[in-house]
Amino acid sequence: MLTVGTRELKQNPAEVIARVLATGQDVEITAYGKPTGVRLVADGHGPRTWVSGAALNAMPRIGSDDDESLKADIAGAFTDDDYVTDPWADRQ
Repeated sequence: MLTVGTRELKQNPAEVIARVLATGQDVEITAYGKPTGVRLVADGHGPRTWVSGAALNAMPRIGSDDDESLKADIAGAFTDDDYVTDPWADRQ
């Protein structure tokens, strides 16, 4: 198991975290060379992968062929009771 002193963790936290994510190994935190009982543990998922905007734009839109029908279905699902009104609008 890797060990990291509190001083190194304080000075280079991003580097220590990157090391944990890269190796997948737990890192034990030490103070003055003695274990503190605290560990940094990778959750197993690793860093999240970002998706480019171009890749998102390349995905087909849901309902793009039948937008008017979809809008009509959504509009028909609401009644007058479903809309929020301002309770103070009628008071003067």
